Amino acid sequence: MTEEERRAWIRTLVVLATVAAARWAWSQRTATDGGPGVERDVAAAIDTVQSLRSEEERRARPLAEGEMLDPNRAEAIELDRLPGVGPATASAIVAARSEAPFTSAEDLLAVRGIGPATLAKVRPHLRIPRRADAPPGRRAPDATVSATALVDINAAGTVDLERLPGIGPALAARILNDRNESGRYTRVDDLLRVPGIGPVTLERLRPLATIR
Repeated sequence: MTEEERRAWIRTLVVLATVAAARWAWSQRTATDGGPGVERDVAAAIDTVQSLRSEEERRARPLAEGEMLDPNRAEAIELDRLPGVGPATASAIVAARSEAPFTSAEDLLAVRGIGPATLAKVRPHLRIPRRADAPPGRRAPDATVSATALVDINAAGTVDLERLPGIGPALAARILNDRNESGRYTRVDDLLRVPGIGPVTLERLRPLATIR
């Protein structure tokens, strides 16, 4: 059974359990008192079940060929449709973008639950605004440091760290926190101790980072 099939099966069970609970509550209330109040309660329960069913159908709908999602704007329900992304990770993406919009796919590595393997799965389905279309709050993806102006990761502040590819505000803050708590870096590879920085991000920034 694939991950998508398992998730769809679990969601179906949740909906069926909700329907069964609503029917049981209806039968109990009807047997005891009845009346307009019961009818309103039952109608509300039915509306809730229908809403849940509609939401689960949206979550379970597979991405069409060529369909792409903007992680800066898509609802959590839509993000849940990405391969390897479940409800918890979809909610984490929404929470992360509220701090600062994503400017590149690599920014998603700062989201809890997304590693290099998951990023590779979702990358073909992501559409992120670039340059003039990029949301405010982050630099455009190509606004990175040049090879002639390397970033000293032991001395750089937030602004300079964000010039490194794949490093957004959240990761820059984590680097500063890690540096303050664990001490100076002795090599660029020490950045792997920062949550959200994996081998893929490390290799992208390695040519542009230095230690002095």
